[in-house]
Amino acid sequence: MSPRLIVGMIGMLIACIAADINQEATSLALADIRGAYGFSIDQGSWFTTLYSTGVAMGMLVAPWLAVTYSMRRFATAAMVLLAALGLCCAMTESRSILLTLRWIQGLSNGFLIPLLMAVALRFLTPSTKLFGLAAYGLTATFAPNIASPVVIWADQGLGIDFVFWAVVPLCLLAASLVLYGLPQDPLPPGRWRQFDWLGLMLGWGLCASVVTLFTQGERLDWFNAPLVRWLALSSAALLPLFILRCWLVPVPFIRPQLVKRANFGFGIFMLVGVIALGASAASLPSEFLAEVQGYRPLQSLPVTLALALPSLLMLPLTAFVLNFERVDCRWIMALGLLLMASASWMNSYATVEWAREQFYLSQLIFACGQSMVVVGLLMTATAVIDPMEGPFGSATINTSRALAGPIAGGFIGHALVIASDDHAHALLDRLGAMRFSLTQAMPLSGYDSEALQWSPNLYASEAFIHLYEQISTHAEVLAYADIWRAMALMALILVPFCLLPKRTYSPRFHRPKPL
Repeated sequence: MSPRLIVGMIGMLIACIAADINQEATSLALADIRGAYGFSIDQGSWFTTLYSTGVAMGMLVAPWLAVTYSMRRFATAAMVLLAALGLCCAMTESRSILLTLRWIQGLSNGFLIPLLMAVALRFLTPSTKLFGLAAYGLTATFAPNIASPVVIWADQGLGIDFVFWAVVPLCLLAASLVLYGLPQDPLPPGRWRQFDWLGLMLGWGLCASVVTLFTQGERLDWFNAPLVRWLALSSAALLPLFILRCWLVPVPFIRPQLVKRANFGFGIFMLVGVIALGASAASLPSEFLAEVQGYRPLQSLPVTLALALPSLLMLPLTAFVLNFERVDCRWIMALGLLLMASASWMNSYATVEWAREQFYLSQLIFACGQSMVVVGLLMTATAVIDPMEGPFGSATINTSRALAGPIAGGFIGHALVIASDDHAHALLDRLGAMRFSLTQAMPLSGYDSEALQWSPNLYASEAFIHLYEQISTHAEVLAYADIWRAMALMALILVPFCLLPKRTYSPRFHRPKPL
C-alpha cells in the first residue's frame, strides 16, 4: 500500500473524528447553547433531533453520491461543507437559521462516516483491511467520547461559539490530506438518470420519522401525543415500502438482499445491540455524576477518557490478533460481550457516595470489550461483501447505526424515567408506613425528625423539602442501577448469537467468502 493512500486514509479518519466531536460537543453543551440563544427546553430538544435526523439521511445517500462524484471529490466537499457550516453556526444569531444549519451540518456529518468504511473496503490491501476497519471502529468508540475537552475549553474562556467552529481546522487539515492521498476515480456517466427519487423520499421520510419519534417521544409523553402516534404509524408504513423499493430498483441506496447472507444479517442485528450498550457506557456514568454529584463536564472528563483512550490500543491490537488464522472472531466477540456485561454489572452497585473514581475500572473493562466486539463484528459482516457491493454494504451498516443510536437513547431514557418514578413511590410508601417509628428513632441517632412530623412551621417545611430531594436522589441512583443491570443482561443474551454466523478468516488468507 502506497504512503499516499495511507495519508488519504488518515485524512478520512481525522474528518470523521471531527464530525463526531462536533455532534457530541454540541449535545454536551446544549444547556449553554440554550442559554446563549434563548432556546427553551422544548425548543432546544429540536437542536439535537434535527442534527441526528440529518446524520441518518446523510449516511443513507453518501455511498451513492461517492460513487457518482468519486470518493475523493465528494469527501473533500463534505469536509469543506462541515467546516463552513460550523462557522455559519457560530456567527448566526437567528434561532430558526441555527436549527436549519444544524440539520444541514448533520447531513455533512452523515456524508463522512460511511466514506471511511468505503475507503477501507475499496483501497486497502487484504493484509491491511482489518486495520482499516479498526480505524473505522474509532468513530464508534473513541471519537464520541473525546468531545468533553471542546466543551471545557468553551467554558474556560473561548466562548460557546467555539463548540461550533472547533471543527474548522480539523476539517481543513483532513481535506488537504484526502486531496493528496486518495486516488481520483473516473466519473461514471448517466448516474443521475438512474437516481431513485421515490426511494430517496421513502428513505428520508423513514429516517426523519424514526429519529424524531425516539428523540422527542419522552418529552411529548409518547403515545399520549398525536405527533408521536403519527410518527410511529409513518415509521411502520415507510419501512417495508422503502425495503421493497430498494429490492426492486436496479441502483438502490441499500441492497436488502445482503441481509439474506447469514454473516451480514448477523452484523446488522448485533450492531443494534452493541450501539445500545455503547450508548449506555458513554452517557450513563456522566449523567449519573451530573445528577447525583452535580459534576460539570470538566469533572467528568476522566470518566469519558477512561472509555475513549483504551480503544486507541485495543482496536489495532484486536485487528492484529484476528490476523492469525487460528483465532476465531466469534469467540473474540463473545469474550468482548462478557467484558461489557461485567462492566455494566459492576456499575449496578452504584450508591449516592459514588464519584468518578468508582467508574474508572468499569469504563476501562467496557472499552476493551467494546473494541473486541466492534472489530469482530465488522470483520464478520464485511467478509461477505464484494468490492463492488461495498457502497451498498456501507450504506446499510451506517444507516442502521444512525437509527440505532436514537432508538437506544429513547428506550434508555424512558426506562430511566419509569424506574425512577417506581423507586420514588416505593421509598415514599415505605417512609409513610414507618413514619412514626422513624420519628421516635431519629433523635436517638442524631438526626432531625422535623421532616417526618408534618408540622406547619417554616423549619419543618424546609426539612421536608430536603427530605424529598434526598428521596429523589436515591430513586435516581436505584434507577441507574436497574439500567446497568438490564444492559448487563442484554450483553449476556447476545453472547450465544455470536455462534450463529459462519466462521470468518482474515482477508489476508484469501479464504472463500462464508456466504
